Amino acid sequence: MVFNGNKAYLALYYQGMNRQLFFRWFPLLCLILVIAAGISLGQKNSKLVTRNHSLVLQNDSILAVNLRLSKEVSKLQSLLDSIRLKNSSAGSLRIHN
Repeated sequence: MVFNGNKAYLALYYQGMNRQLFFRWFPLLCLILVIAAGISLGQKNSKLVTRNHSLVLQNDSILAVNLRLSKEVSKLQSLLDSIRLKNSSAGSLRIHN
């Protein structure tokens, strides 16, 4: 078509060009957004993995302390039981004498 001074033709021509530009650049824009989101999520994932590792180490140390304390309590309980047993048997011997 040849431009004949019709403003309507120019308006349609520019709309068509805008659509062509949109369809040309839209996939590239989407790709850039997906790459940016992937980089952002990768960084966030890395931070979360590091934090998770730190929490696992803290949890392991707490469990180790709990296990050691549990063993100590068990030893103390057995010592207390043996002392009670000795005292009760000594007391019964005094009663019979």
